[in-house]
Amino acid sequence: MKIDAQLEGKRSDPSRTPFRPEPDAIQRAQALNFEPPLDEGIRDIVVTLIANGVEAFQSCEGGRGHSFPEPTVQFEGVSSEGLRALSVALANGLPVKTIRRTWGVLDGMIHGPWWEMTFWPPKDSQQWLDRDTSERYAEQLSTRDA
Repeated sequence: MKIDAQLEGKRSDPSRTPFRPEPDAIQRAQALNFEPPLDEGIRDIVVTLIANGVEAFQSCEGGRGHSFPEPTVQFEGVSSEGLRALSVALANGLPVKTIRRTWGVLDGMIHGPWWEMTFWPPKDSQQWLDRDTSERYAEQLSTRDA
């Protein structure tokens, strides 16, 4: 199949971490078939990114009891992919907070890198109220100076 050949070529890229889903998992995500299901609070963001060719492999709506403190999407790609994904997110009005290149350490060995994009939580959510004090202080300063 053509998609399998394309995915296999991407999997051999030396800048990609070996600890990622198999090509069939990526293909299921491209078909918007997620197992386990996406967190409801990050679903629209993930679907928008995937629909625009971003290879997301992990996401979380963030907050208490979640894997990340804030809405987060991790995705594959070479160094230029972060800027492309950021462009996709901004062009689609997604509330991007940060983007970073990340490496992990598993069993004492470094692996990666991958990209990680975080998003501002909805302003009417508990997560918004729980955000870091320094973020709230910076927001107060920016609205005071406006």
